[in-house]
Amino acid sequence: MSSTDNIKSKAVSGILYRFAERIAAQTVSTLVSIVLARILLPEEYGIVALVTIIITLCDTFVVSGLGASLIQKQDADRKDFSTIFWAGLLLSSILFVMLFFMAPVIASWYENDTITPIIRVMAIRIPIASVNSVQQAYVSKKLMFKKFFWATISGTVISGVTGIIMAYQGFGVWALVAQYLINVSVGTIMLFLVVDWHPTFEFSFKKFTSLLSFGWKILVSGLLTDIYDELRSFVIAGKYSTEDLSFYTRGKQFPQLISKNVSSTITSVMFPVFSQYQEDKIALKRMMRNSISLNSYIMAPLLIGLAAIAHNFVAVVYTDTWLPAVPFVQVFCILYLFKPLKNINKSCLKAMGYSGLDLILNLVEKVIGIILIFIFMNHGPLYLAISALATYFISAIIDAFVNGKILSYSIFEQINDLMPSLILSAISCGISYLIGFLDANIYLLLLLQIVAAIVIYIRLSAILKIRSYKYLLDIVKKLIIKK
Repeated sequence: MSSTDNIKSKAVSGILYRFAERIAAQTVSTLVSIVLARILLPEEYGIVALVTIIITLCDTFVVSGLGASLIQKQDADRKDFSTIFWAGLLLSSILFVMLFFMAPVIASWYENDTITPIIRVMAIRIPIASVNSVQQAYVSKKLMFKKFFWATISGTVISGVTGIIMAYQGFGVWALVAQYLINVSVGTIMLFLVVDWHPTFEFSFKKFTSLLSFGWKILVSGLLTDIYDELRSFVIAGKYSTEDLSFYTRGKQFPQLISKNVSSTITSVMFPVFSQYQEDKIALKRMMRNSISLNSYIMAPLLIGLAAIAHNFVAVVYTDTWLPAVPFVQVFCILYLFKPLKNINKSCLKAMGYSGLDLILNLVEKVIGIILIFIFMNHGPLYLAISALATYFISAIIDAFVNGKILSYSIFEQINDLMPSLILSAISCGISYLIGFLDANIYLLLLLQIVAAIVIYIRLSAILKIRSYKYLLDIVKKLIIKK
């Protein structure tokens, strides 16, 4: 087998394993989330959501950038990985101590003393995440995505069971805290057991500065993204209420879950593959086209379909208590439709070494977003979600235009690669939406809506001979024959 065929085989295998991992993990996580949502109050979810935002921002300092630099560097060795490991561990420990002592100040700002101990306990995640980020960089670099499967599943199942038991025992918000920490802890321990890389007691300042020259731009870009993404949540929690934040967060959950399972999965696999072809623009363009088409073909029906059945879905899954989250679900479904266009373009830019350009594009997006936040912040939480949609659409178009110039892959070509799946999804899910007006049991209606959308989408794909449909069908046939 040639080197190119070998990489292609590993890429396809990696995508399949990452899909299996994410789908299995998110299935368990979603079931746990549904059970907890029926036990805990929206206010309790709101508190944990607020603290999670703070921890996520700290995580970015030790997770973003340096891990990507290890993947992008073609000749990264064990000393490179150990250097980043110790640097990340030191930085994460400093952040943990800072957050521990700042917890009362943060709690005072939001006039909620219960936040203090929650922040201090959840901050333990930061040093654990720094260790996990280097492990994930190593696995991604080697395209050994099968290793992720058992680590992720173990963490998800153990943390989920623990969270449910604690919730039923009346631990309230601490059930969510336990689930949050146990998940990342078990996953990290499992990776130590199944991955052949472990840190050595060596550190190279020269290697660190070399990796940092690429990674700091990704880090700043990631930090800007996280701050910007959570800025609306901070505004909602401060200007409105934690209950409003819980509906906003819950409305974002399923569209984001779909995005992570599909777009982020494909992107996480394709970034190291793109990096290996960073000098071959023709090959990069070909891989980009396939990635965008495949991403959109899978994501579009899921997101448009979820928007169509949102009311019945939320009522059945979470009960009527959570119905105020429905419009948020629909807005975020539309927002994440542009994820394939944005993610693939940004991954390609980083793979080619344009981390500085990626940072500039990120800055442009944030400036647009912050302007829209100030315009809409006094009109309510839903308008803040709509401002996120507008910003994401504009920035996706800008990213596609810039990267298109570099690879001679115009924005019109990229949109053309998206259109088949968007049109088919609109037709199949439009019919599903109309079914929702039938006078029938809500459980039966929801089932009919889902089945109808799936059947119509697949039949139209077969009749019109959609390329991505044929590609996925070929993969399934090969797997069946192989078995």
